Amino acid sequence: MYLKRLELIGFKSFADRTEFEFVPGVTAVVGPNGSGKSNVSDSIRWVLGEQSAKSLRGAKMEDIIFAGSDSRKPVNFAEVSLTLDNTDRSLDLEYSEVTVTRRVYRSGDSEYSINKRSCRLKDIMELFMDTGLGREAYSIIGQGKIEEILSTKSEERRGIFEEAAGIVKYKNRKREAQKKLEETEQNLVRIHDIVSEINEQIGPLSEQAETAKTYKTLHQQLVEREVALYVQQIDLTHEKWQEASKKAEQLKEELIAHSTEASSKEADVEQAKLKVNQLDQSLDELQQVLLEVSEETEKVEGQREVLKERLRNLASNRNQTMEQMHRLTQKQRDVDSELATEQDKATNAKEKRRETEGLLAKAEAELASMVQALTDDVDRLKGDYFETMNQSANQRNEVRREQQLITANEARLARFAQEHTRLEEEDAARLGKVEQIQQSLQEIERGIISALESYKQLMEEQRQGQQELEAQRRTMQQMEQRREATKSRLDLLKEMQADFAGFQQGVKEILKAREKGFAGIHGAVAELVTVPERYETAVEVALGGALQNVVVKNEAAGREAIAYLKKHNAGRATFLPLDVIRSRQLSAEDRRKLDQAEGVVGIASELVSFSDTYRAIVESMLGNVIVTETLEQANRVARSFSYRYRIVTLDGDIVNAGGSMTGGALKKNSTNLLGRNRQAEELEATMAALAAQIEEQETVIRAHRALAVQREQEQERLRNEGESLRVKEQELKSLAQQTHSEGRTLSDRLYMLEQDKEACQKEVAESQVKLTQLEARLAELAREEELLSQTIAEAEAKRQAQIASKEEMNQRITSLKVACAQAAEEHRARLEQVDRLTQQRLTLSTEWEEANRTLASLDDLEGSNEVVEAELESKIAELRADKDRVAGLIGERRSERALLYSQLEQVELAAKDIRKKVKALEDAVHQEEVKTNRYDVELDHLLNKLTEEYELSYDLAKQKYPAQGELAEEQQAVALLKQKITALGTVNLGAIEEYERLFERMQFLSSQEADLSEAKAMLYQVIEEMDTEMSRRFKETFEDIREQFRDVFVQLFGGGRADLILTMPDNLLETGVDIVAQPPGKKLQNLALLSGGERALTAMGLLFAILRVKPVPFCVLDEVEAALDEANVTRFAEYMRHFSGQTQFICVTHRKGTMESADVLYGITMQEGGVSKLVSVKLEDTKKMIESAS
Repeated sequence: MYLKRLELIGFKSFADRTEFEFVPGVTAVVGPNGSGKSNVSDSIRWVLGEQSAKSLRGAKMEDIIFAGSDSRKPVNFAEVSLTLDNTDRSLDLEYSEVTVTRRVYRSGDSEYSINKRSCRLKDIMELFMDTGLGREAYSIIGQGKIEEILSTKSEERRGIFEEAAGIVKYKNRKREAQKKLEETEQNLVRIHDIVSEINEQIGPLSEQAETAKTYKTLHQQLVEREVALYVQQIDLTHEKWQEASKKAEQLKEELIAHSTEASSKEADVEQAKLKVNQLDQSLDELQQVLLEVSEETEKVEGQREVLKERLRNLASNRNQTMEQMHRLTQKQRDVDSELATEQDKATNAKEKRRETEGLLAKAEAELASMVQALTDDVDRLKGDYFETMNQSANQRNEVRREQQLITANEARLARFAQEHTRLEEEDAARLGKVEQIQQSLQEIERGIISALESYKQLMEEQRQGQQELEAQRRTMQQMEQRREATKSRLDLLKEMQADFAGFQQGVKEILKAREKGFAGIHGAVAELVTVPERYETAVEVALGGALQNVVVKNEAAGREAIAYLKKHNAGRATFLPLDVIRSRQLSAEDRRKLDQAEGVVGIASELVSFSDTYRAIVESMLGNVIVTETLEQANRVARSFSYRYRIVTLDGDIVNAGGSMTGGALKKNSTNLLGRNRQAEELEATMAALAAQIEEQETVIRAHRALAVQREQEQERLRNEGESLRVKEQELKSLAQQTHSEGRTLSDRLYMLEQDKEACQKEVAESQVKLTQLEARLAELAREEELLSQTIAEAEAKRQAQIASKEEMNQRITSLKVACAQAAEEHRARLEQVDRLTQQRLTLSTEWEEANRTLASLDDLEGSNEVVEAELESKIAELRADKDRVAGLIGERRSERALLYSQLEQVELAAKDIRKKVKALEDAVHQEEVKTNRYDVELDHLLNKLTEEYELSYDLAKQKYPAQGELAEEQQAVALLKQKITALGTVNLGAIEEYERLFERMQFLSSQEADLSEAKAMLYQVIEEMDTEMSRRFKETFEDIREQFRDVFVQLFGGGRADLILTMPDNLLETGVDIVAQPPGKKLQNLALLSGGERALTAMGLLFAILRVKPVPFCVLDEVEAALDEANVTRFAEYMRHFSGQTQFICVTHRKGTMESADVLYGITMQEGGVSKLVSVKLEDTKKMIESAS
C-alpha cells in the first residue's frame, strides 16, 4: 500500500483544485519560504483526522479555508482527498483504491467520506488504527516534531512505540471494557439498594394481604346488597324525574312559540337598524357627492372668472392697438404733408439752380470774350475757392439739421422719462396689491384645507362612531345574555342548596328537620368547612363519604336524630358528636420531618377554614392526611413515613396507609358539595359585576348617540364655512388674475418705452458724434477758405492793373457762382429730406399693418373666448342644478332617517314587551328545570355511585342484582355490612397484588444480581488478558526497536553508540522511554546536552529504527533535516533512499542533498499573491532522457 494521489481544494493557500500524483519511492516538495509547501503535510495530517487547529498552525479550524487575496475572494469550504493503493489489502476494505475525503465549511460543519460514501471521523480513525498512519502516528513528522520527540516526557514518548507495537486498538478496547465495568458496578449497587428496600416492605405487606382478603369477601356481599338498593332508589327517582320533565317540555313549547315571535321582532329591529345604517351610508355618500359638486362648481366658476379677465385684457389690448393705429395714421398724414412740402421746395430749388447756372454761363461767356489771357493759376485758385465755399455751405446745413434733430430727440427723452416714472409707480402699486391678494388667498386656502380636513376627519369619526355604537350595542346584548345565564345558574344552585341536593336521603331529611327546628343539629361536614378551589379535589377525595356526616351537639342529639330517621323511615346517616370526637394529628417529630419533604402542600386540616367549635371534628378526619402536589412526591413521602399515613395529591390520587394507591380520572361535577357555597358567592359577584357593566354600557351608548348628533351639526357648520371660503377664494383669484393682466400690460408698455428710449438715445449719440465731426470739418474749411482768399487777393492785386476794366464782370460772375452753389446745396438738402420722409413713411406703414394684424387676431381670440364663456356658463348652470338636487336628496334622506329612528324605537319597544313575556316563560321553565335538575342530580349521584364504586351501568346492575326485600330492610342490611368492614380498620386492597409483585421482583433482582456479578468477573478477566497481550507486544517491539536504533545510530553518525531505556521496566503498560546517545568522540550524555543537528539526527535514527521494525505505507517529513549540515544531509538522504523500497517518503525540504535523492520533485510557487501553484518534475525520467541522449 502506498499514497497514490492527494487532491486539495480551498485548503489554506491552495485556492484552486490542486492534485499531487505520488509514486513509490521518494517525492520532494520544494519551494521558497511562504510558498505553501508545508500546507501539503498539514493537509495529509488533517484528512487523517487531526482535530487540533493549533497542530495545523492555526487559531481555529476555519483558518484552514482559503481566506482570499488582493485579487481573489475567499472560498466557503476546504476539501482534501487522499487516495491510497490498497491492492495488497492492507486496509480492511474490499477496494483496490481507498479514497478518504474530509470537507469543512465556514459555518463549522464537517463532512467525512470513504470512497465517496459518507462516514464518521471514528470510522476513519479505526480504519488506520495500528497501521502506522493517522494523525498522531509516526508516519507524519511536521515542522518541529523531530524536536518534540526528543524533548517530551518519557511517558509521553511511548506513544510512537505503542503505535509501532500495534497495541493502540487494545488500549481502546480496554477503555471500553473499563467503562462497561464501571456501569456494571453501578448497576450492582442499585440492585443491592432495591433488594434491601424490598426486604423491608415485604413483611408488613403479608399481614395487610390477609386483611385485604377478608375485606374483599365482605365487600362482595356489600356490593350485591347495596347495588340492589341503589337500583330501587334510581327507579323511584326516575319516576319523579319523568313527571317534572313532561311539565317542563310543555312550558318549553310555549316558550318556543314566544321566542319565535321575539326572534321575529328582533329581526325587525335588526332590519330597521340595517336600513338606518344604509341610510347613514347613503347620506355620507351624498355629502361626499355634494362636496365634489361644490368643488367642481367653484373650479368652473374660477375658470369663467379667469376667462372674463382674459376678455377684459383682450378688450384693453384691442383699444390700445386701435389707439396705436390711430397714432400711426396721424403720423402718416403729418409725414405725407411734410413730404409734399419738401418735394415742392426741392422742385423750386431745382428751378432756381437751373436759372442761376444759365446766368452764370452767360456771364462767363461775356467775361471770356473780355479777358482771354487769365493765367491758369488764378483760375485754379478761384476754382478751389469756390469749391471750398460750396463745402462750407453744405457743412453748415448739416450742422443745423443735426442740431435740430438732437433738440427733438432730447425732448422725446424727457417725455420718455416722465412716462417711465409713471409706469413704475403704477407697477409698484400693483405689486403691493398682488402681495395683499396672495396673502389673503393663502389664508383662505389654509382655512379651506383646515375645514376640509376637519370635515373628512368628522366623517371618519362619524363612521367609526357608528361602528363603535353597533359594537357597544352588541356587547350590551352579550352582557345581558351572560347575566341571564348566570342568574339561571345561581337560581339553580340556590334551589339545590335549599333542597340539599346531592346529600344522601338520611342526611337530607335530618338537615330539613334542622330547618324546621330540630335541636342539636349543627350541619353536614360539607356545610361547616370552607375549602379554597385549589384544594377542593384533594379534600373531597380525602373526606369521601365523610362529607355527608352530620355534626351534632352530643351523643343524645345523635340518638334523637337516629330515632327520627327510624320513625320516619327516612334512611340512614352518620353523626359526629362534638363531645366525643377527638382530634388526630401528626407527632411533632413527624411534623418536622414533613416540613423538610419536597412537594408537600400541607396537612389537609390546615388547608381548610372552619369555626373553632368544629376543630376536633375536622382534625379527626383530616389531621393526619397529608396533601402533596404529585403522585410521585406522595410515594416518596409515604415511603419516608413507612406508609403510616394517608397521602392525597391535588389531582385526587391517594396513597393509602400501607402503600396501596387509588387514582385515575375523576368525573367533573360542576356542583360538588364542597364548592357549592363558593360557586354561589362567585356567581353573585359575577351578577353584580355584569349589572354594573351593563349600566356603564348604557351610559356609553347614550354618550355615543349624543356625540353623533354633535358631529352632524359640526359637519353642517364646516360645509357652510367651506362654501363661503370658496366664494372668497374665487373672488380673490379673479382679482389676482386681473392684476396679473395689468402687470403684463405695464410690462409691455415699459418694454416698448425702453425700446423707443434706446433708439432715441442712439440717434442723439450718433447726431452728437456727427455734429462734432461736421463742426471740425467746417472749421477746417474756414481756414482753407481764408487761405485761398488771401492767395486770390494777392494774385488779383498783381493783376489789378490788367483786369481793372473787368472787375465788375468778375464780381458778377462770382456772385452768380456763389448763388449757383447755394442753389445746388439747397436742392441737395431738400432731396435728402424727401428721402428721409419717404423712409419714415414706409416704416409707419409697416407698423400700421402689424397693428392691423394684431387687431384681427385679437378679434378672433375674443370671439373664441366668448364661445368658451358661454360653454362655462352652461356648465355652471348644470353644476348648480346638480348641487341643488343633491342638497334636496340630503334633506329627504335626513327626514327619512328621522322617520326610521322613530319606527326603530317603536319596534324596539314591541320587541322589549315580547322579551318580557319570554322572560316570564323562561322563569317558569327554569323552575321546572330546577326540579328536573334536582332529580337529575340525584339520579346522576346514584348512577355515579354505581359507576364509580362498582363500575356498573344501571341496566347491568338491575339484571345482576335484583331486589331481595323492602327498601328499609335492604338499607339496614347494607349498614350492618359497612360496620363489619369498618371494624377491619384501614384496608390496603393492593397489598395482595403488591405482595405478589414484590415477591416476584425479589426473585428477578436476585437473578440479575448474579448475572451482573458474573459479567463483572468476565470483564476483569478480559482486561487482564489484554494487559498481558499489550505488555508482551510492547516488550517485544521495544526490544526490536532498541536493537535497530543502536545499529541505525552508528550508521547515521558514522560511529558512537545510543540506547533506549525503560523508566519503569516492571510496569510495561505505563513505563516511559528515555533516549541516551554518544556521538563519535563524545561521552554518553543526555539528549539535552546535544547540539541541534545531533538531536535531529538522533530523532531520525529513532524514526528509521521504527520503520525497520514496522514499516509504514508512507512517511511525510516536513523539513526534518533543516538543522543538519551538508554531510549529514547527504547521509540522511542516502539512508532514506535505502528505505524507500519498503516505505514511500514525501519530503518537504529546502536542502539540495534531499532533492538529489528524490524520484519526483514538486515545486510550489506563488505566481499570484497568496495562491499556491504546483510544478512537477520526474527526476527518473530526466535521468533516462540524459542517458539516452549520451
